[in-house]
Amino acid sequence: MLRYKLLIALTGISSLALAQAADFPKRKPGLWEMKMESAQMPSGMTTLQCIDEATDEDMQKKAMAGDGKADCKLSSSKKTATGWEYDSVCKSEGSTITSHVVMSGDTQQAYQLVMDTRFDPPLMGNRQMRSVMKVKHLGACKPGMKPGDMSVNGMVLNTQGGGKKGGAKTPMSEEDIKKMIEELQKTK
Repeated sequence: MLRYKLLIALTGISSLALAQAADFPKRKPGLWEMKMESAQMPSGMTTLQCIDEATDEDMQKKAMAGDGKADCKLSSSKKTATGWEYDSVCKSEGSTITSHVVMSGDTQQAYQLVMDTRFDPPLMGNRQMRSVMKVKHLGACKPGMKPGDMSVNGMVLNTQGGGKKGGAKTPMSEEDIKKMIEELQKTK
C-alpha cells in the first residue's frame, strides 16, 4: 500500500513541477489519461483527469505544496528541442526526494515524462526509482465529469472539493485517499 502512496505522490510532484517553469505551456482543457509505470508497479496505474485552466493550475500548486505534507522546490528547468527537462527537490516523510525529469511531446495532445528519483534516506525501502508517465488528451470530459474530477478504476474523486463525486464539497479526506489506494491495488 505504501508503494502506491509513493507513486501517487511522485505523479503529482514530478508531472506538476513543470508548472513552476514560467514559460511552460498550459495543458489543454478536457479529459487527460495518465499511464504510469515503474519497477515498483509493473502493472502500472491509469488515471483519468478532467481539467480546465483554473483547476489544472490549482492542482499544480497543490502538488508542489504537497498540501502541507511535502516541501518542493524546482531547482532547475530548461526548454529542450523536444520538450522540457527539470530537477526538483522535495522533503517528505523524513526523506529528501531528488528528481530529474525529461518531458517530451506536446501539452496540447500527448507527452511523456521520464522520472529518475533518489530518496535520502530511503523512502519506503526505495533508494531510487525510474518511472515513465505517458499522458494524452482524450477530448472533452466524460458526461457527468467536471473540472477537478479524477477517476481511478471507476472511482471518481474531485481534487478541488474532495469527497466522492456527487458528495459534499470537503477536502479530499484520508478515507478518500485510502479508497483510491485500494482501487489502485486491484490493478496488481
